[in-house]
Amino acid sequence: MSRENVELVERLYAELAGEGSAEEFGRRLTDEALARFLDPEVEWVPVTDSVLAGSYRGFEGVRRFWGEFVSAWETYRVEPLSFDDAGDRVAIVVHIVGRTHGLEVDETRSSLLTLRGGRVVRVESFADPAAARAAAGLG
Repeated sequence: MSRENVELVERLYAELAGEGSAEEFGRRLTDEALARFLDPEVEWVPVTDSVLAGSYRGFEGVRRFWGEFVSAWETYRVEPLSFDDAGDRVAIVVHIVGRTHGLEVDETRSSLLTLRGGRVVRVESFADPAAARAAAGLG
């Protein structure tokens, strides 16, 4: 099942992440679109040093997270760099490029996605690009 998990996460990022404004993300993140990838009770945990605190639950929480996060950006783009199989989890490294308040941002981060029954049940984000792999026990 682990290869299928990686493929699902690759499709998730290809179809729903990418580039866009808060409004574009809002239009993309419909219940129907999210249900193809995420469990209805999904938990989304942002980077701990982020201005976004706590975790976000369910489809509405995912929309709220992305709305709050992307609304601070004039331009924003997520480019997946790698997807690593960790059984029921997938570690992903992403390159984030954007501009906010006239400042250019160019950084690499990671996330660890936990899957169950062919759907993502948890996303945990890390500022360190190697942290998701480490959290998954991939070294």
